[in-house]
Amino acid sequence: MGEEITESVRIGIVGAGNRGRNHANRYGRIPGAQVVAVADVDEAKARALADARGAESYPDHESMLESADVDAVNLCVHATLHEDIAVDALEAGADVFVEKPMADSYAAARRMYEAGERTGNRLAVQNQLLYTKETRAARAIVEAGELGDVYHGIAARSRGHIFAGGGEPEDDWLGARRRGTPYVDGYGSPAFVQEESAGGGAVLDLGSYTVGQLLYLMGSASVDQPTVEPSVEPPTVERVRGGTFQTVPDRFERDSGYARRIEESSYDVEDVGLALVTFEDDAVLSVRTSWLRYLDEESSAVVGTRGGVRLDPFEYFSTVAGVEMRADTDLEEYLFRQQYLQGERGQVAYEAGYWADPLYHWVESLRGRIDPLPTAELALESMVVLEGIYRSAELGREVTREEVVEK
Repeated sequence: MGEEITESVRIGIVGAGNRGRNHANRYGRIPGAQVVAVADVDEAKARALADARGAESYPDHESMLESADVDAVNLCVHATLHEDIAVDALEAGADVFVEKPMADSYAAARRMYEAGERTGNRLAVQNQLLYTKETRAARAIVEAGELGDVYHGIAARSRGHIFAGGGEPEDDWLGARRRGTPYVDGYGSPAFVQEESAGGGAVLDLGSYTVGQLLYLMGSASVDQPTVEPSVEPPTVERVRGGTFQTVPDRFERDSGYARRIEESSYDVEDVGLALVTFEDDAVLSVRTSWLRYLDEESSAVVGTRGGVRLDPFEYFSTVAGVEMRADTDLEEYLFRQQYLQGERGQVAYEAGYWADPLYHWVESLRGRIDPLPTAELALESMVVLEGIYRSAELGREVTREEVVEK
């Protein structure tokens, strides 16, 4: 493990619920991916999914790691369970892919990251926003120096992709949204809005996407390795001032249908989170994350001394010969060319529609075909922001990095 896999990647999935079934189906259309094992404490669910994929089923991840011949493990369980399972899998010699958020706390995420560093096995964290054409184009503009020194980011609302059971990408807005509370609005299970199982609410659920995306766009690129996708080091968080709000019960107190679902779910998490983050280089990140909020939503953006990029709709702002410019772009043509520059694999990915799927990029990186994005590093630094928001809201003041990482 931790080495290039020239044949198909043999994958074990932990968690046979909605995400586990979704990931298994997506692997079915990704070249070089083979689901060979499924583990779940609900043995009936594990057997059903394993039978559907021609795999073996196991009652827990321990027995799967002991008996199954897997190269990699994909965690599709709640964030509160990520830490122990990921560390066990990494120490057993498997590469690990984790659904977002990375964990339910910075300490748990750091233990996972350190296990990967210690064992030499690869740890990746899901963030579909890193692979969108908007993020790719924005990063290319940053890399070219067209924004100058980046000093402000807005992690608010970006267009990502939901991958259906068959693997087809569908546009979805991630970050802050006006309406879309799990379970209350009719999708997902009550576990999504219970702190005990989810670890938190909208901050962890949606903030993990947009904060990770903006850390990627605001990060510094490695100059030692001129690859297609240069290594990016996220900016270092120094201070966080945040607030969290639970607005759903008040919003629906007079609606018996929604009130019933709120009561049934034991709703006890935040549905809005706001923050201002300061980095060591004095750049600032504004964060807005919500399941529902009474306001038109603003786009995520990144701004520098020479130009700025708004992500949705994608626009580039600068000054040319004293003229203030506001330019739109042809992102589809940009993506088309980028995929074809990668050769046959890129063409197939573009035509098949899985070019934006993080699972595709993970499998390709395990097979040594592409250089992976630093998803674990981005997710770990994101946890400083996300936990910092909770800590700041709890204490009613700004918190330092040390107060989060040394808690």
